[in-house]
Amino acid sequence: SHCHLVGVQGDRGSVSGLATMGFLEKINLSFARMITGDVYRRLAQVGLRYEDLYIETADVQLALSRLPKEALIAREQRLKRAMDLSMKHKFLPDDIVQLHIEQSASRSYLTPHLEAIKAAKQEKFLSPGSIGNPYDWSP
Repeated sequence: SHCHLVGVQGDRGSVSGLATMGFLEKINLSFARMITGDVYRRLAQVGLRYEDLYIETADVQLALSRLPKEALIAREQRLKRAMDLSMKHKFLPDDIVQLHIEQSASRSYLTPHLEAIKAAKQEKFLSPGSIGNPYDWSP
């Protein structure tokens, strides 16, 4: 949920809630970008992509089953290399890390399949005679 500030007393008087929210949202966005960049860098140091760490729910397993064989093999190799590097307390060279960061940010290999699965489920559950939307948790 969002934090609503109606009026914050500062050095120069009252600041409107809208202006304050805009400022706080900008700080949040900057912080989120910094954290996201740090996560991508840490994963890249051991050769992983963010999507390699998805918990293998039924949807993720289905998405993985839709990947080409080469993509599955590459994922398995990244996971094995990451475990090996972690056990040795080593990281990949900086040039390789930068390459992994660029690839991870520009190419998503699992998300398009997950989005297609979600869309298919929504279509199925919203069709006549269905029990409802599986992603709608409202009472």
